[in-house]
Amino acid sequence: MIDQPPSDAPVRSTDEWEARIGSQVRALRLDAGLDQISLARRADLSTSTLQSLENGRGSTLASLVRVLRALGAEDALDALAPASAVSPIDVLRSADPAPRRRVYRPRTPRRRDGS
Repeated sequence: MIDQPPSDAPVRSTDEWEARIGSQVRALRLDAGLDQISLARRADLSTSTLQSLENGRGSTLASLVRVLRALGAEDALDALAPASAVSPIDVLRSADPAPRRRVYRPRTPRRRDGS
């Protein structure tokens, strides 16, 4: 289940999120001392794809992952998808198996007149 943001938190549109993420990617690139061409090459993307990402004009998740990996910023991805300490499958396997329960429906009596 996804937690709801606090009621006083600003509600951002998709365009606003794309612009915010793009500006953060640009800041990471500049902090790394890279120009767009160099980073695009490292990430194996076209320069126009990187420009679209930085300008908040939309991009794919794969492009974002490639850029963050090329910048050595995988920790940003961990914040989005934290590693689970406990595997849900392991939880199911360790649980005591409950006996199977069957649902019984009452049978309708059969008519003897054949209908």
